[in-house]
Amino acid sequence: MSKKEKAPKVKKDKATIKAEKAEKKAARKAQRKEDRKNPEIKAANRTLAIKCIAAILCAVLFFFNISSAFDKIAEMIKATESTVVSTGSSSGSGAGLDAGLDSGLGGDSLADTTPDAGATDTTPDAGATDTTPDANAGDAGTTDTSKPADTANKGGKPADGVETLNYFNTAVNKVKTGAKSVNQKSVTNYLASTPTIPSALNGIYKMLGGDGWLDDTLKKNSQGAATYTGADIKAKFPVEGESYASKLTPSDVKSATCTEKDGIYTITIVTLDDAKSESHKHGTGHNPKAHNVILPGVVNDNIPGPAVSLVGKASMAYPSSTIVITVDAATGNVLTANYDLKWTINFDKMGAVIPLGSKSIYEIKW
Repeated sequence: MSKKEKAPKVKKDKATIKAEKAEKKAARKAQRKEDRKNPEIKAANRTLAIKCIAAILCAVLFFFNISSAFDKIAEMIKATESTVVSTGSSSGSGAGLDAGLDSGLGGDSLADTTPDAGATDTTPDAGATDTTPDANAGDAGTTDTSKPADTANKGGKPADGVETLNYFNTAVNKVKTGAKSVNQKSVTNYLASTPTIPSALNGIYKMLGGDGWLDDTLKKNSQGAATYTGADIKAKFPVEGESYASKLTPSDVKSATCTEKDGIYTITIVTLDDAKSESHKHGTGHNPKAHNVILPGVVNDNIPGPAVSLVGKASMAYPSSTIVITVDAATGNVLTANYDLKWTINFDKMGAVIPLGSKSIYEIKW
């Protein structure tokens, strides 16, 4: 037979093919059974499982205290590699997360629920005090331009949701330009609800302490007190690194309410949900217009290379979140600002969903 000639292929019948598949399957099953008896392989499998969880936690924790996170994970892996495990890692189903996190808007917006929202803009007496000639006799025309933010508040307490949101935007944006200092009281991170952990890792996750362990780890990696002045206010106060503190519109919020007591306005803003995405940016969507959101691009840039192959890239969702500020009614100056941001990391490749929250408390000095 010449080199160019090939031996004719023998076509296998269905019974032969089926028998060969069954034989391979039985061989794999037998090998897995043997592997489970091997202490070294058991330890290696356990280490791999922990590394998978470590990869997820690295992405979660880097924002708060990455060096501490890596130290803890390194110690955990080191201890695991030196220990012979007597039982295989158990598996279980991770608790599910509300499917609504992956949807778009989480309810009607302020614009949808206030059809006559613009009507109050025509109130004739809202700016009447601007024309009072004797308010500053001999100096007319100068005081109206010295404090432009204050003139917007001369109409008194906001009358409805849209007015409240506009008032909020004016007041909180003034922090970036006029505040002497912003005192951060704390930024507390926490587990917002039950995470979805892949079944292959669920046993290890429970061994580490489950939800309680993760919530405690997040809280331990929170931020304490700090004082920001000058350029640091722009860099740290929401929205971090931006010249604005809010670009919210009626289409971005579920509600905007204002109450008054002893000359202090308390304004509460509740935002709409942002669906999961790998491309969220400041100033887009809903929550990124007013919160210090953790951006998916920043998370992905900080996942170690080997971990990416295990967990894939992260996408972020921002469920409905809340901002509460207090404002001096006489000056329009924000006194305190409390942010409760919900943010969810999704690792679709691994089937992991980690719903988190960050509560930030600030006191503003003028």
